[in-house]
Amino acid sequence: MKPSNRLRRPFIPTLAAIITRYVSEVSIRKKGAEAERSIARVWLGTRLAGRPIDRIRNTDLIELRDEWLKDKAAATVVRRLAFLSHVFTVLRKDWGWTELANPAQLVRRPSVADSRDRRIFDQIKLRGVSEGECPRNELQWIIQSSRSLEMPTIAVLASETSMRRSEICGIYREHIDLVHGVVKLFNTKNGTSREVPLSPFAKETLRVYLTGKPLRGKVFTMAPGSVTRAFIRARQRAREKYESLCSKYGRRANPSYFIDLRLHDLRHESTSVLATIFDPHDMAKINGQKDLRMVMRYYHPRGRELAQKLARSPRGRRQLATLKAQRLEQRLLRHPMFDIPTNDHTHALK
Repeated sequence: MKPSNRLRRPFIPTLAAIITRYVSEVSIRKKGAEAERSIARVWLGTRLAGRPIDRIRNTDLIELRDEWLKDKAAATVVRRLAFLSHVFTVLRKDWGWTELANPAQLVRRPSVADSRDRRIFDQIKLRGVSEGECPRNELQWIIQSSRSLEMPTIAVLASETSMRRSEICGIYREHIDLVHGVVKLFNTKNGTSREVPLSPFAKETLRVYLTGKPLRGKVFTMAPGSVTRAFIRARQRAREKYESLCSKYGRRANPSYFIDLRLHDLRHESTSVLATIFDPHDMAKINGQKDLRMVMRYYHPRGRELAQKLARSPRGRRQLATLKAQRLEQRLLRHPMFDIPTNDHTHALK
């Protein structure tokens, strides 16, 4: 038997060793380093962590995929598989393991339905209950239910400016212009700096929050993940308060309120509102999108909003004026003063 010319490696590292190296050398240079560290911890806790990398098969990953899909969202499973796939890609391209196959490429990814059109409910009412006791807006309930000092301000900015969670958490005081109502963002998701206009409500919320705080440095101390967890806790408390209020007045609670609202939905809400003010190109600049199709992904107008916009348009105003004139003419024709005399009556007058 001919001896192989391929150099034999004296040591085959385990998956845990490779992932640890990947996190320290590759993930650390990414904007999503924190998210990748979280995914890495998941892989380090699996039964494959102690296995040599050349003994990991696609069938092993398929078993894990099916286990995760029992209680995890498809998007979560896809992110975990994508992370491992890139680990093997770096192994082969950058770390010299050219003969190693990538088992993650042979695993079918679950389909992800990640498009969302959730808007904030803004007509929460209980008959006979004042607005002070029963806020009309879901976000007002959540802000009042939060125990965090920073999350309410972050939530308001997200719902008013379309900024991403990580962008809000990375704002510096010296980049806020409260005179002109502008926030300058330098550390963005797509790497392009931009200026975001502040609505009067957002500007006043920031002004109140910044009172007595340093004039330089980061505005918020919370990490993006902490903001999401604080939002979830506040949302759950808001739902409990709402159900308690309904029980107090003997009303049936609406099952749709608060249940599936996410922090990222506030960006959808803001985009849907601002899109009625700015044209698509301005909206893309505000949103931080380079593709107008992505702006449309965040735009979810309500039917009644579109109907109001149509009625207020030049076409709608012309049609309303025509209908108003027709109704006036019909009322005048029905008035006794405008009754046309019959021929007999006219002949008698002559």
